[in-house]
Amino acid sequence: MENEIDVSFVMTVYNKEYYLPSVLKALLNQTGLKNPEFIFVDDVSTDKSVEIIREMTKGIKNVKIFANTENRGISVRINQGIAAAEGKYTRMLDSDDIFPLDSTQKMLQLAEELSADMVYGTFIKTGKEPTELEHEFMSANFTYDFEKDALRTVLSGRFTRMGQLIKTEVLQKAGGADERVFIQDESIPLRAALYAKGIVKIHDNVVLVPKELGNFSGNKLQLDNDRFMAYCYMILDNPNLQDDILRKLYARALSAYWKFVKKTALLPYLKPVFFRYLASKMNSPLPDIEYLKKMQQDFLKLPNVRRIKN
Repeated sequence: MENEIDVSFVMTVYNKEYYLPSVLKALLNQTGLKNPEFIFVDDVSTDKSVEIIREMTKGIKNVKIFANTENRGISVRINQGIAAAEGKYTRMLDSDDIFPLDSTQKMLQLAEELSADMVYGTFIKTGKEPTELEHEFMSANFTYDFEKDALRTVLSGRFTRMGQLIKTEVLQKAGGADERVFIQDESIPLRAALYAKGIVKIHDNVVLVPKELGNFSGNKLQLDNDRFMAYCYMILDNPNLQDDILRKLYARALSAYWKFVKKTALLPYLKPVFFRYLASKMNSPLPDIEYLKKMQQDFLKLPNVRRIKN
């Protein structure tokens, strides 16, 4: 259909006025799209982020701006945008990520040609000013891999940066991000891959990260917590998954917990998790649910980890 939206872009926003002019220039000038949709979900920014978005999207069709009045966190806000998406595919981005101008077009072409519900690429931390990245394109001769089994593929690699393209009906069926986990990076690919048929990994940068002024990556315990919780909840919510998948999920959970213990415990190499972690590297066992819940409780006791406000 002529008026069908081909891609919905969903951007979460929180105090990113420094980045937004360049991010929006690259986003609004994505090449080769027939009828894109732009969804912006603000989480109560205190700077001029929303004003910049309103000004730069004047006269552009298919724009939705959600200026919320309560700060709820990244996962809640990305889900708000996902629920509103009307395109055949949805591409998500952080408000400090810049897309190469032809990246969505290339991802969409691969999704259609290969009947893939998920398309990913690599990202690069450039250290450059946002204005230096507004006019970048992908490499002319990039390569890619296609796999039919999306979940096993996600569990065999690292798919944790925003910028992915996912069929909207798959993303909405999955429920988007797990709102029990503050940062969405780990949970979205896991949950979408449960329902996706076919996944493409592009071996080229589809996201360019400008110099960073500060983000949650500085809180390493937050990252350990959110990574662990994403895998923990996948196990607890889906106990009937095939054994090899459950083993991989459990190995990832053990890895996140071990990283946490190394940072916080005295004599960490004498802790039981170290030996469990070593065993998982050689031949990962099926999840020990009692021990999984024990690890979960240790994380839930952490005082300086952000969680979703109910």
